[in-house]
Amino acid sequence: MRAVAGLYGTQLDLEGIKPNAEKKVIERGCPTEQEEQFVAHAWMVKKGIVHHHSPNGGYRDYAEGAKFKRMGVSPGFPDFELPYARKGYHGLYIELKRLNGGRLSEHQIWWRDFLLKGGYAWYEAKGAGECIRIVSEYLDLT
Repeated sequence: MRAVAGLYGTQLDLEGIKPNAEKKVIERGCPTEQEEQFVAHAWMVKKGIVHHHSPNGGYRDYAEGAKFKRMGVSPGFPDFELPYARKGYHGLYIELKRLNGGRLSEHQIWWRDFLLKGGYAWYEAKGAGECIRIVSEYLDLT
């Protein structure tokens, strides 16, 4: 996982990451979306940026999926939500994709359009580096 963090010129303490994660990233040549999210989240924590990650991704069995749906989890909801009103927006939402591949689903497009019409900033970020840049610019950290 340090290889993923290294792509963005940062040393991050990524607790709970499997020891062989770095080797897998190097073998694949491209971090997974989940690995990119680990890096973006760790950077925001390090910077003290309040944010939330929606638990929409991943594979779940039918019972867990049904439970999440009953709890209000909605398909396509963006990966990161930052509750900061800035630049005329009510808050920032980011849909994070891996560097190579990954396209918006119909549900993600619906959420994008809904949030933009509602006065929220919404961005699709290709990788943790772009996510970090978007957050930095939105919060004027650069």
